[in-house]
Amino acid sequence: MMNILTPVALRSRREELGLSRSNFAKILGLGESTIRSWEIAKSSPRDPSSIDHLLGKLEGEYLNLVDELMCTADDKSRITSEPLLLCSYFNQRDYELNEPYWSRILPISTYRVAVAHSPAILNSENIATCIVGVSERDENCFEEDND
Repeated sequence: MMNILTPVALRSRREELGLSRSNFAKILGLGESTIRSWEIAKSSPRDPSSIDHLLGKLEGEYLNLVDELMCTADDKSRITSEPLLLCSYFNQRDYELNEPYWSRILPISTYRVAVAHSPAILNSENIATCIVGVSERDENCFEEDND
């Protein structure tokens, strides 16, 4: 049987999720050197199917987040001609404070990748976007129109 979790597949999928080796190792409860060894084919995971399954779960949640950002765009683009503000976070604390659901599911680096990926999709649909950084003191992503 062919191993679907080849070293290059592991690295590609990890990088696509915006995860450093260190981030991914932390999620798995392993050392960064273990991830590096897998990616350079020096060693292999003992249970590659569980690693593949975890990556699949993270990828699925990433796609759910992108879908959520697209739904927000659909709602806002019909209401206003202003660019859609896509919020990213400067630090983990602000991410957890403003995105309690996503911060429990996806690392901040993966959230940032989803936010950065969204303008490419939205711009192809002629929806203007602007990515803004949010800190605890910055409420521009969370203002509601009171018109």
